[in-house]
Amino acid sequence: MKNKETFWLIGTILFVIVFFFRSSGFKSFDLTGSVDINFHETYYVVPSIHVFILTATLIFFMVYLIRMVRRNFKNLTANLIFMISNITLILIFTFLIILANGMREIPGTTKYPPLSGGIIENAGNRWNDVYYVLFGIQLILIILLTLSGIKTGLNYKRAE
Repeated sequence: MKNKETFWLIGTILFVIVFFFRSSGFKSFDLTGSVDINFHETYYVVPSIHVFILTATLIFFMVYLIRMVRRNFKNLTANLIFMISNITLILIFTFLIILANGMREIPGTTKYPPLSGGIIENAGNRWNDVYYVLFGIQLILIILLTLSGIKTGLNYKRAE
């Protein structure tokens, strides 16, 4: 059983590396490399290592979510790898929620100098939608983490 899990872990790591290199090239894996994202009128430059960490976390999350559910939470190693990737994904979504919260305009605040009465209209603001979608995804991730922790704990106690 341990050898099979080692092969799955090595295979997933190799898949992450091949997927990242195939999509972005070898030059972006350099620590000084960057990824340029043009979003409306804003131009973001993100270090490529951050994109690699996000890609690796998402792939590990999906692979080990499927493995954990198919094995009915009986494989302790797969459950632990899933929980680690889930916690990492929760931290990434926390950062994205903070970013989206900083981008959205909060009603009742004033712009300086106040041009039209000073109250910002919040209708049609897409960042509110992004904020709430990210918040919902993070809530689902926390529920998944809780359920997998409970099921892993129950199965681990039965095995002893």
